[in-house]
Amino acid sequence: MHLKAFLTFVGLLSPALAQRIVPGAYIAEIKGTNSNGFLSKARTQGIKVRHRMTLNQETSIFNGVSFDLEDDTPENRAKINSWGEVVELSPVRLYDAAAPVAKQVSRDVAKVISKRAGGPLDAYPPHVQGGVDRLHAEGLSGKGIKIAVIDTGIDYNHPSLGGKFGPGNKVAFGTDLVGDRYTGSNTPVPDADPVDCAGHGTHVAGIIAAVDKDFIGVAPEVTLGAYKVFGCPSISVGNDVLISAFLQAQADGADLITASIGGPSGWTEDPWAKVVTRIVDAGTPCSIAAGNEGAEGLFYASGAADAIGAIGIGSVNNINSPVVLTAAKYSAGATKDKEFGYTPGTGSFGTQTYELYIPVVDGQVTDACAGLPADAGDLKDKMVVIRRGTCTFESKAAAAAAKGAKNVMLVNNVPGAVDVTVTAPGVSVGMVTPETGAEWLKLVSEKQTISVSFDKDAAGIITAVPNPLSGGTMSVFSSWGPTNEMYQRPHISAPGGNILSTYPLAFGGYAVLSGTSMATPYVAGVIGLYLQKAKAEGRKVTPAELRVGLATTGKPLVFNDGTKNATYLAPVAQQGGGMVDAYKFLHSKTSVDTELLEFNDTQHFRASMSFKITNNGDKQATYKLTDISGATAYTTKEGSTLAQAFPPTMLESYANVQIVPNVLNIKPGQSKRVVVRVTPPAGLDSARIPVYGGWINIASNGVDRLKIPYMGVATAMKKATVTNFEEGFPVLVNYKGEDAPANSTIGSRPVLAWGLVLGSAAVRVDVVSVSNPEANDVPVFTDNTIGSLPGYPNYWTPRTASGENNAVAFTGRIVKKEGDPSIRVPAGTYKLVYRALKMTGRKHSGRDYERWESPNFVWSA
Repeated sequence: MHLKAFLTFVGLLSPALAQRIVPGAYIAEIKGTNSNGFLSKARTQGIKVRHRMTLNQETSIFNGVSFDLEDDTPENRAKINSWGEVVELSPVRLYDAAAPVAKQVSRDVAKVISKRAGGPLDAYPPHVQGGVDRLHAEGLSGKGIKIAVIDTGIDYNHPSLGGKFGPGNKVAFGTDLVGDRYTGSNTPVPDADPVDCAGHGTHVAGIIAAVDKDFIGVAPEVTLGAYKVFGCPSISVGNDVLISAFLQAQADGADLITASIGGPSGWTEDPWAKVVTRIVDAGTPCSIAAGNEGAEGLFYASGAADAIGAIGIGSVNNINSPVVLTAAKYSAGATKDKEFGYTPGTGSFGTQTYELYIPVVDGQVTDACAGLPADAGDLKDKMVVIRRGTCTFESKAAAAAAKGAKNVMLVNNVPGAVDVTVTAPGVSVGMVTPETGAEWLKLVSEKQTISVSFDKDAAGIITAVPNPLSGGTMSVFSSWGPTNEMYQRPHISAPGGNILSTYPLAFGGYAVLSGTSMATPYVAGVIGLYLQKAKAEGRKVTPAELRVGLATTGKPLVFNDGTKNATYLAPVAQQGGGMVDAYKFLHSKTSVDTELLEFNDTQHFRASMSFKITNNGDKQATYKLTDISGATAYTTKEGSTLAQAFPPTMLESYANVQIVPNVLNIKPGQSKRVVVRVTPPAGLDSARIPVYGGWINIASNGVDRLKIPYMGVATAMKKATVTNFEEGFPVLVNYKGEDAPANSTIGSRPVLAWGLVLGSAAVRVDVVSVSNPEANDVPVFTDNTIGSLPGYPNYWTPRTASGENNAVAFTGRIVKKEGDPSIRVPAGTYKLVYRALKMTGRKHSGRDYERWESPNFVWSA
């Protein structure tokens, strides 16, 4: 096991890389000086630094600079940290755009985009799902509101996005902070043109504000700002760039900043998260994608959606998913050049015409899992049609290749079509929908010869496919809360699974993407409509009003495991307030003063919490309050400390909720306070970290008005294991990836590998001299050590993703105390002591850490 584990991280031996940190790159928050003064001081003291970004953008929110430390030594870092003007020195961390799936389609199909809905514009399913169609009917469009989009830029040349960039246009402001060649690790090279060369940002922008005769965004008349933070192609972005972009957008007067960007975190202490919180506190709301790591299960929140004050957005599947197909034609008998659509996969069919070979077994197209019929003959000049079935695409392609076939068309056995990838040499593959397959089966059963014609430059076709399996439920990829500090994320969810929107003209003009990246701009558009209405009413809106209003006007959704609906509601930890209800958000006559009731774990349990209800209507209202329970979910596998991958074990075990009072009469303009007392569900396995929750339902005069999500953890998190002991970590290995025998001469760069099954606020690796105990003059709780490995303690580490781990090499150097210069150790026998702070533990209490010590090893200096 240890060798296999080592091979997993052998390319990630740098702890910087293992933690998604740019080696040698740092952010310094500074006071009493500017970036030039800081850099000059470093150079005059002999520290070679290369400027990356100035991080203040003429705002008082944050003053700092990011830089590359050319000689990245503990000594240089310690010297910088010692300067009085340095508030905090942090590594540059990488984040990604949050969209896992993309299917491209030509701009030439704009005329058929209405097919995505099967009807008029505002029959578009996502608009209906979220209530946006009703707001459009009232004339709301977002006019006069400025939304800054932090992303890959925007292809403002797209006709649906205005066609131009600059004042007076739809995309009116913004900048390129990084340049096309930026990868996340190299130094940004800004320019003034934020045109998109990757696609993601254009898709996001279209969801907010596209205007086409057949396609409109949620807030089609908002003014967009494009802040390009990814290169071409988009890979990753450093948090220094994200900080700079958010500061610039705030300084440029954006009414809302939205970012479909994130990465596993769950801690509010990352510099980007801190800056987001400060921007929100200064009055500018921020909507951020909750992440696409739903497969990892609970306690896997994303940054900076986890920032205090940010609005974290989860994803709901489209109820009527658009499918992007490439156009082709077929002929058979009297049928001439009938158009059909397919998804191209591996290879290309070129501009060619093929005769179809359709083997039929038991009345249906064969799935070829047992091979093709013996009488198939040589198929090298034909296109073989095979039904999607129980065996792999690879085996189907191999069966066709065995008969000489070079072109294979698969028939899907579920609605729509998907991209297919195979490795069979020289074989091109595509897929058609079940409907097309049925037409061909009928023709071949009538002894008709079918020929198909392809054009390598063919336009696309967009069709709408009902999604009865998971439409209108949470997307399986949407990340789950709570955070490592037991804040609930997401706050609210929106359509994000299979969403059609604009794409750069160079890439086809339109695309279908899935992700919380798509849900986030939807909510940004809804906020744009809200701000327009408030502006017309002369009201000033706070970020808290938006966050609370969105979370408490949502519609809780039933749980779906990706294949079927359950009979119970999905946990709050997955959906937050549920599906956004834009109409209720804008028109509710009732408000409350909190978006969430977080009861914490059993050790820090809040037995009761309160909130205030305000009647904003013009008549006295009678409010009745009841509990709506969501399912309880286990975090870990049964009998294990390892996180349970999606879907987690779900229980219809509910908390006992008392609401006092549960009936209130409130006059117009008045408020009353309500107390909620919760007893966690009984009979749960606390070792599996159960997360429970539901909604406090507030109905006015018999009509549901608001639902406040509540959430708690039915265990003491301080007792939960945080280190992945179960899979053999920590482990000390030599350069071959082999376990280090005790007292072995391990040679150069022995490696300590470690992993976490829950996040840890502090991971220590200290060094003990075995051969010279007198040298152990640094006490660390119960151990006497010679010091720590450079770079440790490691702070604010998220749970390690399944199949991954962290690693640090012992190079014979240690630091006596945090921030000190490193020193070299003499030859001798040593061991390493690893400690990980448990969740909710105290940093300065040794009892709150898990401890492990390595075998002794001989270091030959």
